Amino acid sequence: MSWTQDPREDREASSASPSRGFGRWFSDLASAGREVKRVAKETRDAMVLLRHSAKHGDQQARPAEGLSQSLRVEVLSASDLSYVKSLPVPYCVVVTGYPDQTWGKKLGRECKTAPALRQRHPRWNALCHVAFPPEQVSASRVDFQKPDAAAPSADPPELCVRVLDAGGLRGDRLCGEARVPLRGRRGAGTFRLLGGGYATVSLRWSDRRGEIQLTEVSPEDEAFERACAFWARHDLGDLAGVTHAQLELAAMLATEPNGSRSAQLQMNEIILQAPLSALLLNHLDPREIQGLEVQSPGSHSLMTVLSEHLHLFTPLAGSRLVGALVERLPMVRGSVTLEDPCYLVVQRCAEAWEDFLLKIFLHFRGKELLELKRLVDAAGGGRDLRNTVYTVITHEARRAALLKHFEEEAERLEDFPLHILADIDQTVFVGTFGAGGPKFPTGPVPGALALFRALGGRVTFLSARPPIWEGQTRRLLDEIGIAEAVVLPGSLKAIAQVLYAPEQAKVAMAERKTEVFGQFATLHPEAQFIFIGDSGEGDIDFAEEFMAASRTRNLRRPPRAALIHDVARADGIVPKSNAARRNELRMRGIHVFDTYAGAALELFMLGLLDGEGLRQSAHGCLEEFGEIDVVEFASNEVFETRRMELLRDVREVNAAMRSAEQWRLRSGSAAGACVREVWRRNFGDHGNENEQDREGGVAKSDAEPDPQSRFFYVTACLNLVLSLLRLPTI
Repeated sequence: MSWTQDPREDREASSASPSRGFGRWFSDLASAGREVKRVAKETRDAMVLLRHSAKHGDQQARPAEGLSQSLRVEVLSASDLSYVKSLPVPYCVVVTGYPDQTWGKKLGRECKTAPALRQRHPRWNALCHVAFPPEQVSASRVDFQKPDAAAPSADPPELCVRVLDAGGLRGDRLCGEARVPLRGRRGAGTFRLLGGGYATVSLRWSDRRGEIQLTEVSPEDEAFERACAFWARHDLGDLAGVTHAQLELAAMLATEPNGSRSAQLQMNEIILQAPLSALLLNHLDPREIQGLEVQSPGSHSLMTVLSEHLHLFTPLAGSRLVGALVERLPMVRGSVTLEDPCYLVVQRCAEAWEDFLLKIFLHFRGKELLELKRLVDAAGGGRDLRNTVYTVITHEARRAALLKHFEEEAERLEDFPLHILADIDQTVFVGTFGAGGPKFPTGPVPGALALFRALGGRVTFLSARPPIWEGQTRRLLDEIGIAEAVVLPGSLKAIAQVLYAPEQAKVAMAERKTEVFGQFATLHPEAQFIFIGDSGEGDIDFAEEFMAASRTRNLRRPPRAALIHDVARADGIVPKSNAARRNELRMRGIHVFDTYAGAALELFMLGLLDGEGLRQSAHGCLEEFGEIDVVEFASNEVFETRRMELLRDVREVNAAMRSAEQWRLRSGSAAGACVREVWRRNFGDHGNENEQDREGGVAKSDAEPDPQSRFFYVTACLNLVLSLLRLPTI
């Protein structure tokens, strides 16, 4: 029996073969694309490692000469490192130094770890040996009424660990910096990376003597080791490992005794070391969002247990939870469009997470709330408190409840924390930005950082630089030694206006600073603000608004102060503000200064800086000025003018310190003399009308102050008297 093929089968086979061919073709193309992507990734990794090796050489530095004088540091791991587009290639630079040293002065004794390829949660487990810094001795010969001015620094050295990303095309990118005071011979802990979002780094350290004394282990060290062991046994490379870690962590939180201090220490260490970006908000489960009675594995279950045990956590652990939510909430909201069928489900989930974010803030009170706000502000990179409240929290009722909580807690405080509000260009650093003549060479303005350290408050930079330059701004601050600071940026429109309408640009900069500061002041109603700007671009206009607003504040709030660093004119010699302008601003509570020694003296006269702070500020200003080479100034005349200004202010500082010392020893007759000195500096000497004032110099005013200014400075005089008598100020 013969077999013959049906013609219809031939037609079906011929029509099906092209579709199967196209399917195979697309499958081969996808496989080829994956292979190309893999090869490109491997090639990029090899190039990154080659470039890193050529730049830094041997990764593990050898022990310095005399092992007994070196510090043994184990860099274990990091969590939740920030990245821009691709996963980072992180490595660490470990060095020792002193708190008042810039990063450049600390280098020379550093040790580097090997880079970890494409790891947001790297585990280096690297051993480094770094030498202790030499004793820090003052180079200044001016004693400022202090016999032991040339003695070694009393501040303990600190361990500095910088995490950098070697994968950037334009060089290594800073992921954050941790600073650990070395008060003991050994220790361990997990520390926030300042300016690195909510990332942390885990360390152990000891010197040779600390390695021997291992008989006694503190509860903090024991909690640290337990947390390290917990995360070491979990593989978070796949979803199953993440789910297992979530369930085990939730079970530990639910079963731990609430009153146990060891349990609290352990849970805090676990949260500090946890890769929160992998544990929280890692996926959306509709069953959890709809509130069904289903205990499915996922982030919702873990966050539910976390929200019920917030009493276990310190502000440091709470700031990490805030950071994870602030990072992921905008991403979740932007992941779906209004037309997407799951839009409502995703928005309901985002609302639940926003409620959790609000609950964290509302849980902390008093000093703990202040610490939480400080840590959130230290995240940087658009993840500070201002961005959290005014951008991430979208619900008006939640934002109002949070601001009300801040205000209520501020009313309960008795001490008002100091916030230093400063401009950057021509105020702290001389660079390409800002207006003014060549008063100082490019670099930090002498004495600015010394005054910040003497004041001891939080530092917030209110800059005219637009947000797109925030990364460059933070790199600049890190290089001059300011790792923890809030940057409130300006607007690009105001910067562009400088090219065609400079006067309008100054007004726009001042308006932008006033707007941004208004939001910042609302977030910190308990703060006492000191503004330090310059006379170049818009800062005087802002200072007038700043001081005018202080006169309408609650009387219980402490007074504000505004200081303006006077820039030079085009020749770099003559100050921009003449005598009449300085006196006019002084009547409004705005003090113009030429050197930071003079700025410290103004704050001392206002009762905002004590005698020791005045001494340290003037000392630091003199030292930093002495470190600048004469040839770096625009001309010898510019250098000589700056030198004479500094010597004039140093003489006034010495005179004020002598008067204060006499006042303290003979509190009767010298009190009136010191108060008269404050009055003379603020209101002028009316009996000396024949004194000739040069243009740009500091003249004495013959104008009668208004009653409001008179009341302000009388209060300052009383504060000065009370501070010198070591009594509470008013």
